[in-house]
Amino acid sequence: MATETTVALRILGTHWSTPNARDAGWVEDAFDLNPAETGFVALHLWNVGDVNGPAVPEDYFVDMGITEGQLESVRIADNYIRPAIAAARAAGMQIFHVEPGNIAMKYDSVHYMLEEEDTNPPPSPARPPEANPGWNLERAERSHGAGYRDWDGWEQLRIIQSCDAEPGDQVILTSAQFDRICRSRGIKNLIYSGFATNMCIQGSEGATRPMLAYGYRIFLIREATLGTEIPETFQGRLITKVALIEFQKHVGDTIGFDQFMTACRAVAAARVDV
Repeated sequence: MATETTVALRILGTHWSTPNARDAGWVEDAFDLNPAETGFVALHLWNVGDVNGPAVPEDYFVDMGITEGQLESVRIADNYIRPAIAAARAAGMQIFHVEPGNIAMKYDSVHYMLEEEDTNPPPSPARPPEANPGWNLERAERSHGAGYRDWDGWEQLRIIQSCDAEPGDQVILTSAQFDRICRSRGIKNLIYSGFATNMCIQGSEGATRPMLAYGYRIFLIREATLGTEIPETFQGRLITKVALIEFQKHVGDTIGFDQFMTACRAVAAARVDV
């Protein structure tokens, strides 16, 4: 028995519009999306600092970086992303979990429509030796802490427990795989949540900019994301705010959590078995 609805998922998106230099400014648009053509995306929800996950490392700046940011990401996942996933599922939307290989490959669903080129891409053209030998590693360790690649927490990573993939959800490894699956299911719109706003949300495999390049309409829930703040910016969420503005200028629309939940409830209430 199938379930369908004639009620659209009505959301209010905010973006920066530049029709010309004189009339640039903020615009709020209403979108009536077909839930069957819309996917909900939880991206890079690593379980650092979560129950049964690796403790927040004191020696390395990894995942969300500072301890306050790491713990805040767990709170956001519990209070915003978890209920948003449940509401989207109740509204009949497909749930996607986008993760890097060390996490994604722990889930059976990741193998669906995964092709050889996704896991074994052709080698990139060889680069000449570094202009400053060893500088890339030195710079990386300056940013993340000396020896961060050897952190034992890397092997313990999974999707954060409160938002973990359920039967029927789809775990995604690459942008190409994501596009193949979306096209096979008639999905045209993607609503994102996850971390970090200024990094992986925009640029990683299966993230907002790569999927925009495939032509998908992209949305991001403002309360369901966080940037990699530093102590000076954490209280005011400065890095998160700037990243959201860049998203609104160049990628898609942000939407509010409460309005998204209301829209999902309206769709769920109208669903009927046929």
